[in-house]
Amino acid sequence: MKAIVQLVMTVLAAIVPALAVGPLDATAWVNIVVLAAGTVMVYNAANIPGWSYAKLIASAVSAVAVVLTTSLAGGLDATDYIQMALAAAAALGVGAIPNGAPAPAAHEAP
Repeated sequence: MKAIVQLVMTVLAAIVPALAVGPLDATAWVNIVVLAAGTVMVYNAANIPGWSYAKLIASAVSAVAVVLTTSLAGGLDATDYIQMALAAAAALGVGAIPNGAPAPAAHEAP
């Protein structure tokens, strides 16, 4: 469920700025790739006992990377603000959803 939240925010980060502002620049596309990588990280972060914040940390890392990418690229425009807000919303959404039950441990064959 948490990966779905991250995925939805990634899709919105591609669609909303394009509809609101116009064609996306190179920085916006890099941000979309970073958020897509965040989706993969959130999906792959296991529900391991003692690591209940692994998915939140994975999502937050991608949100911080979006802010860093935008900051390093130069001036901020409306597209950047929308994408940074959606990246932060993704991290908050991933953090707000409770973890599922941990996957059962695999048994080794004798």
